[in-house]
Amino acid sequence: KFSTDGREVVAGSSDDSIYVYDLEANRVSLRTVAHTSDVNTVCFADESGNLILSGSDDNLCKVWDRRCFIGRDKPAGVLVGHLEGVTFIDSRGDGRYF
Repeated sequence: KFSTDGREVVAGSSDDSIYVYDLEANRVSLRTVAHTSDVNTVCFADESGNLILSGSDDNLCKVWDRRCFIGRDKPAGVLVGHLEGVTFIDSRGDGRYF
């Protein structure tokens, strides 16, 4: 998914990671091992681009705050309860609901 300003792309991968690609710098600006299985879906949660949502075959949805990545690659929140892998996630763009 593209960020609202069009400067970045966030992507999930089969290596259990989330990638944020900076289009202006033409490089990966962030990579984090996010799940224990394929990351099927990702999106930015708000216009700032600081909050990222992810869903995976490990049945979890996770919230990532890029401002907290210094020194630790842990999610800001984990939402459990799905019985199968999460294949789609979308945000209202307000940083609260998805």
